[in-house]
Amino acid sequence: MTAAVLALNPGSSSLKATVRTDEVVVNAHVQRLGTDRAELWFTDSAGTSEKAPPGRTLTDAVQAVAAELRRRGIDVAAVAHRVVHGGPTLLEPTVITDDVVATLESVTPMAPLHTPGNLESIAAARATWPQLSHVACFDTTFHNTMPDEGKRLPLPDDLVALGIRRYGFHGLSVQNVVDRIPDLGNAVVAHLGSGCSVTAVSQGRSLHNTMSFSPTGGMISATRSGDLDPEVALFLVEQHGWKVPDLRILLDKRCGLAGVSGGTTDMRDLLAQRTENAAADLAVRVFTRSAAQAIASAAAVLPGWDTLVFTGGIGEHSPQVREAICDRLRHLGLPRLLVSTADEEAVMDDMARKVLAGQL
Repeated sequence: MTAAVLALNPGSSSLKATVRTDEVVVNAHVQRLGTDRAELWFTDSAGTSEKAPPGRTLTDAVQAVAAELRRRGIDVAAVAHRVVHGGPTLLEPTVITDDVVATLESVTPMAPLHTPGNLESIAAARATWPQLSHVACFDTTFHNTMPDEGKRLPLPDDLVALGIRRYGFHGLSVQNVVDRIPDLGNAVVAHLGSGCSVTAVSQGRSLHNTMSFSPTGGMISATRSGDLDPEVALFLVEQHGWKVPDLRILLDKRCGLAGVSGGTTDMRDLLAQRTENAAADLAVRVFTRSAAQAIASAAAVLPGWDTLVFTGGIGEHSPQVREAICDRLRHLGLPRLLVSTADEEAVMDDMARKVLAGQL
C-alpha cells in the first residue's frame, strides 16, 4: 500500500486535515477555533463520522488530529502543509527546514492574515512528528506561469526589487480543477469562499489571478476589501489618524461582505435575509457584481473562452449566487459552466510525494 501522507490546511479559525494512501483514509475538519464552540469531526473512507474535542488553538487542533490518528492506528509517513505565501524566493513546493521557516517568518508582512497560522501549524506538526519530512505547498506556485505583464504591478523598478508584484493565490484550488477536468480548455476558474479569487487558465497554465501582492487584493471576500482606491487608506491616515494595525484590521476583518452587510459573512444567511434586510440584499449584489467583473476581466486575457468553473464553498454550494453572477455575464456569451468540488489536500498530497521522490 502507498505510504500515508497527512495534508494540513489551516485557516484563520479552522483546520482541514486529510490522510491519503491509495485513497482517502480519513478527513478531519476543525471548526470555530478560538471559541468555546470549537469542534473536530473525523470522517473515514466508510463515511463514518466521529466528534472529538479539539482545544482552542491551531496547535491544539494539530495535536488532536495526531491523537485521533494514533487511536485509529494510522501511521503517517510525511506531512504536507498549505502555505499561502512564500514570498519572492519560495515559489515551488519544498521540504521544510529551519531556514525555510525563517524565510516564511521574514515574509509574514506579505500575508499577515494567513502566515502566522501557517507557521503555528507547521511548528505544531514538526514538534508532533519530528522524525518525518514536512513539505510546504504554496498557494502561489500555480501562478508562476503568469506572463511578465501579468506579474508586473505599475510600480517603479526599485519597489519591484523589494518583491512587490502580483503573486496570485488559491493556486492549490485551481490546480485541483485542472487535474480533475482534463478537457478544461481556455477557462476562468472562480474560487468563491470566505476568500475569493478568479483565475484565467489556458493549456493548464495560469495567465492571471485577481489576487495580487497579497490575498487582500482582487474581488471582495467575506471580510476582505479586495481592490480599493489607495487614497482611501491615505485619507484615513492623514485626516483621521489611523495607524497601520487599524488599517490591517479594517481591510482584512471588517470589509467585504461583513462591511456591506453590517457584520454578516455567511452567504447562506445573507441570501435568507435579503428580502427583508436591505443591507443583506446590497451585500449580495455587491458580491455578485464584483465576481462578474472579475470573471469578465479574466476572460479578457484568454485566447478564447471555453469554460467557466465555480469552486470553493460559495461557488460549489450556492446555485443562487452562481445564477446571479451568470445573469450579469450572459450578454458576453457564456461558455460551458461547471462546478468543481475543491480538494486542495489532494494537490498537496501529490506535491509532497513528488518532492520527496525527487520529481519536483
